Formats: sequence, structure tokens, C-alpha cells
Amino acid sequence: MQKKQLLIIAISLLLSACSFEPNADKIIKKSVAFYGMDKLDGKTVSFDFREKHFEIKIDDDDFFYESTYKDSLGVIKDQLSNHGFVRELNGLVTPLSAKDSLKYAESLNSVVYFAFLPLKLQDDAVEATFLRTVQVKGTEYSQIEVSFKKEDGGSHHNDVYYFWFDTKDSSMDYFAYSAGGNRFRAINGLVKVGNIYLQNYYNLENKGNDKRPLKDYHILFEQDKLSLLSEIKMENVKIN
Repeated sequence: MQKKQLLIIAISLLLSACSFEPNADKIIKKSVAFYGMDKLDGKTVSFDFREKHFEIKIDDDDFFYESTYKDSLGVIKDQLSNHGFVRELNGLVTPLSAKDSLKYAESLNSVVYFAFLPLKLQDDAVEATFLRTVQVKGTEYSQIEVSFKKEDGGSHHNDVYYFWFDTKDSSMDYFAYSAGGNRFRAINGLVKVGNIYLQNYYNLENKGNDKRPLKDYHILFEQDKLSLLSEIKMENVKIN
């Protein structure tokens, strides 16, 4: 009888421990609410980034991304939507090869994806897993690993990202990825428009000899072993 009671207690403790295991999807949902991005449906967001002007329309499962800029040929307008990619040059649609269409579409989508984190982590293609709780510069973070389903993840479905969410306010202060080389991004200020926030970042890389796994880049950051590669800064942000 005593052994049976001990077994029941052990199972109860195990189930209790599992129930307190942080849930990645819930952490992401709280973070989206922290930034007010759960209120973006039906909105149009515009901003300037690296000499390009962006117009982003979000409406349930539909989307429309547009970037406009000038080069030596004139005004180039790239448009990406549920219907595909189109490039206009001086107001006229420009025929492109499949390779170039994919390249320009991925470039436009990449800017939008990073600009709307953590909202984009709620996409159907995302598979999020809670890894652990870590300390970064005296603050406690939930670290989440994100991968993508092959059928919905596009050409970069093999990419793996790591995100650090503040356990107190749910802000997403850091993330790391390996597309184009290992990168670590640290928050460089909030952009507030009404009750909605977007973020700017320091884009950092590891040029040192301490070759840690990407998921441990917060340690290199804390030790000031990462070098500044660029700044990710959105300007003239408007939401209508």
C-alpha cells in the first residue's frame, strides 16, 4: 500500500512539473500583446528603411507588401501579395525571370518579417519550442527555438531562429539566426505609434575566437564579444 501511495505521489509531482513547463506559443502570444501587434489586423503600416519606403497591409490571411525606391533607371516599385510578386519600373510592369522574382520577393519579405516580430511568430509555418530560462545582463529570459514546417516555410524552411523573451514583461529583446551568417540582434529602442510598438535593433556578429553555438550567443553578447555589423532602424513609421 505504501509503495502504491509513493507511486501516486511521484506521478502527481511529475504531472505538476509538466503543467508548469513554459509554453512557447503562450509566451509568443503574450509578447505580441505587449507590443500591441494583435491590433494590427486591417491596418496599413508604412515606414522608411535604408532608402526605401514600405507600405504593409495586413488583413487576416491576406497580405500586401510594397517597397518603393529610386535607382539610375528610375522609380522601382516591388509588390508582394497572396497573388505573387510584381515589379514596376516607372509605373510599368517589368517582366522578370523566375529566379529574379524569387530573389526580390525574398528580399522584400525579409524586411517585413523582421519588422513585424514577434507577430510573425504566429504564422502557421512556425514551430516554436521552449528551450530554457537564461540570464542576460541581470534579466531573466525565456529562450525559444523556432523552426519552420517544410510545406509552409518557403525556401528557408531549414532555418532555425532563437528568441529571448523577458519573463516579466514579455518583450522580445534579442534574437539570433544563421541565414547569411550567424547574427545576433539586440533591441535598440522602441518605435511607438498609438498603442502599437515596433523595434529597432543592433545587428551583431561574432568575429572572435569563441565559436559558441548560435543558441548561446547571449553569452557572447553579455561578455561584449560581438561586433556591430549594422543598425536596423525604421523611420517615419505610420499606422492607419
